[in-house]
Amino acid sequence: MTRRERILCALKGGKPDRVPVSVYQHSTVHNRGVEEFVAYTLAFHRKFDPDYLKVMYDELYDAPVNYQFAVDSGVWDLLEDLDPHKAAFGRYLESLKRIRGAVDADTPVIATVFSPFHIAVRLAWTRLPQDCRTDRERTIRGLATISRNITAFISAARNEAGVDGFFLGCFGCEPAWLNQEEYESFASPFDRELIAEMRKSPLTFVHSHGEQGSYFDLLSRYECDAVSWEDRQAGPSIGAARKKSGKCLVGGVDHVAAVTSSSATVREQAIDAIRQAEGRGFILAPGCTFLEGTPDENMTALKEASIIGAGL
Repeated sequence: MTRRERILCALKGGKPDRVPVSVYQHSTVHNRGVEEFVAYTLAFHRKFDPDYLKVMYDELYDAPVNYQFAVDSGVWDLLEDLDPHKAAFGRYLESLKRIRGAVDADTPVIATVFSPFHIAVRLAWTRLPQDCRTDRERTIRGLATISRNITAFISAARNEAGVDGFFLGCFGCEPAWLNQEEYESFASPFDRELIAEMRKSPLTFVHSHGEQGSYFDLLSRYECDAVSWEDRQAGPSIGAARKKSGKCLVGGVDHVAAVTSSSATVREQAIDAIRQAEGRGFILAPGCTFLEGTPDENMTALKEASIIGAGL
């Protein structure tokens, strides 16, 4: 099977020649600028050879002029409509164009975007839940502005950069940030706005970011092709998730433990995940980004496990 055939087979719930593998890691803070970021991303992809190239550009959103952070809830009304071709969005868009042009057509390129609530967390950090509860209407207006801007970027990434799909990182979907009712009120409507635009591309992934008690059941009901979550940290397990959802499942490896585990341990964990999924409708991946300091051999172990798992 080609990479694209393998991915599409898994997304449709099938059993490909081996489970597809995703390996990814944040990098922008160390590789700022289009040239540096593109070079890093392509080198990382060549080194670990995953089945699709997941692009992770972190400088995704510009704060209002004269503000580094949303210092109080009044800043939500200062958020502006942004041009997806300029500033942070523009750098990401240009990076996507170059990356898509540099890899073969059989390799799907997936652009990572962060949910509006996730972006708002980056602007306000731990004060955001308080704003949701004490200044609801103003905070929702801010989230709506962020959503509108990211939606415009998604459209540009599809139409101008030619990416194959999107990976939506949803932050805040765990009790440490919002209870589930609050998440459904403040975050889910904007998650769904982005997903509606993402669905115009062939591939849509949703990631439930949370280390304890994340809302897997809620996010697995989103209109997406695959759901990613921190299965080893937050649960449910791959096997339990298969009973809950018919969507393609993405995960299997504890990205936190992988920093200090042996490569043999990571490989065994990955093979266990393949067994739980029975090799069907499954993409082997870290529960979230591999952390800085993760040994190369621990990331390479996923591809090795996929090849071994094909014979099980």
